[in-house]
Amino acid sequence: MPKRKSRSPLKIILWGRQVVEGRSLLRAHLKTPCRLISIPDPSRLQTPPRELARADVLVASSLSESMAPAAQGLKLLHVTGAGVDAICLKALSPRTTVANAYFHGPAISEYIMMMILAQSRDLLNMDAQFRRGSWLGSWIWGAPPVPEIQGKTLGLIGYGHIGKELAVRARAFGMRLWVISAHPPAHKPRHIDFYKGTSALRELLMAADYLVLACPLTEATRDLIGRREFSWMKRTAFLINVARGGVVQEEALYRALKTHRIQGAAIDVWYRYPKEKRAFPPSHFPFQKLANVIMTPHVSGWMKGTRDNRFQFIAANIDRLAAGRQIQNVVQGPMRHRSAK
Repeated sequence: MPKRKSRSPLKIILWGRQVVEGRSLLRAHLKTPCRLISIPDPSRLQTPPRELARADVLVASSLSESMAPAAQGLKLLHVTGAGVDAICLKALSPRTTVANAYFHGPAISEYIMMMILAQSRDLLNMDAQFRRGSWLGSWIWGAPPVPEIQGKTLGLIGYGHIGKELAVRARAFGMRLWVISAHPPAHKPRHIDFYKGTSALRELLMAADYLVLACPLTEATRDLIGRREFSWMKRTAFLINVARGGVVQEEALYRALKTHRIQGAAIDVWYRYPKEKRAFPPSHFPFQKLANVIMTPHVSGWMKGTRDNRFQFIAANIDRLAAGRQIQNVVQGPMRHRSAK
């Protein structure tokens, strides 16, 4: 690869509104001379912009199959989050390094614990009823008290950054931890009550009081939870999905909630996403009409610490690229580049 003249800055494209909004953060941490090019709404583009073919670095959360062939000169495609399922990896040049970023574990694990506590007390429905003057559910007027989450089984599918952070918090609440992952350890950690491979899915689903999905979306996990899997779960169980919508079959999830096959769910990841700022339903099914589901618009990891740490990490990786050093969190492609000075 020819050496870059010292006067020529790296050309970096910020692809998408969320990335463009982090421009000042990225600039503040970059040590490498660079030129930042903002493309806030790629979905409106009919053809690839000419800047894409000339860019050294693309910072993006998604890249379609129609746009990827125009980016054959990229040295680095840096995803802003952990998931790369919205990047058309197969269409990229083998000379392009693809890297991702994490730092979402604390935020998402806090969100999960919030949802577990809200579901255990039926918080949203209790609040709505009390605003209408009903004391239903209290010691004054209502059904027998609900059990604490202490001693309940938290079933966790996936044990990466989110799972490890969640385990610490759930253990502090006295919950039992059951985990399955694609790569279970040879020896179960002491603070985990059950840790097996994916063949133990049914065993975990039958035991879980709260089922948390925190795995990546891959060919192995797509539609992992469907009608059959819901039939294995307790009728008193709750589902919390912070992975990807595609991990759970859409219609099966809706039917399981509508028919009370499971007691409830908290859903933060969806099946349809808006391309512009307007009201937009996240599913073909009317989840919003169900009283036993808490719906949030993919916000579980969107906290200040997550965002700030990610842009700082991306800046550091761009600096590594410029210096010819090894890039961290490589998902695909070469790990080293010659000096770009």
